[in-house]
Amino acid sequence: MKLRRLVLLGVAATLVAAPARADEASDTVAAGRKLYTSLCARCHGLNLVTSGIGYDLRTFPKGEKERFVRSVNKGLRAMPAWEGSIKPEQLDAIWAYIGSVNGWGDAAAR
Repeated sequence: MKLRRLVLLGVAATLVAAPARADEASDTVAAGRKLYTSLCARCHGLNLVTSGIGYDLRTFPKGEKERFVRSVNKGLRAMPAWEGSIKPEQLDAIWAYIGSVNGWGDAAAR
């Protein structure tokens, strides 16, 4: 009986926490969209649809966040280095937005 009650409490706690995590993720994506629009869209295009100037972020591999962070911070080819101009949490939000556009699911956790 106690085990059953503990299981039910665990399920209830999970159900309560899940919407909070979803809200937090959607807030992160929304913040990332705003940052992307103001900082990145000029070269990488609105909604990641590049005009040919910047890298097509719709093709960026979802498992390569470390490469993304390094490229943004240090710069790569024609892209300037943004290190010191973008905070890590802002970069995470931009990554989450890119993941949401690309259909990666919860990109913020990666």
